[in-house]
Amino acid sequence: MKISELLNKKWTNLLDNFRNLENNGCPGVYILAYTDKDLEGKSIKIEDIFYVGMTNSRGGLKQRLNQFISGIHKCYGHSAGNRFFQDYSKGKSFAIANHKKKFFVASLSFPCKVHKDERTAEDLRKMGEVAKFEYEVLAYIKENLGREPELNKK
Repeated sequence: MKISELLNKKWTNLLDNFRNLENNGCPGVYILAYTDKDLEGKSIKIEDIFYVGMTNSRGGLKQRLNQFISGIHKCYGHSAGNRFFQDYSKGKSFAIANHKKKFFVASLSFPCKVHKDERTAEDLRKMGEVAKFEYEVLAYIKENLGREPELNKK
């Protein structure tokens, strides 16, 4: 159910719109595309998924995506962003590396309280669902494409 819910979303430009995602202050799973195609507002095709990530942090999806952006610009804050900085940008900031491709994002949030003083047993279960869902998405991609997304490979 939730995989189709995520895959029925539309792509949006990561750098322009990551602050405007639905429930972006919540935990969730996000997918990134990295392509020279204009995917803005387009339906998701699993072959376009370049990375699958998740967060259970208090800052939610917005903070985690900001960390990824920091990684591709400064090689700081997100392991996959740092890997992109090193391997795809050859140690240069995304902003000056003259990439012809853009990043697009889609996400599915799991609204719950994550602060230890506020969260309930049900909130903890939802946080567990987030972690499990990331692996469910990765497994779905592996089953259908025979590989994991490019940036998830370590």
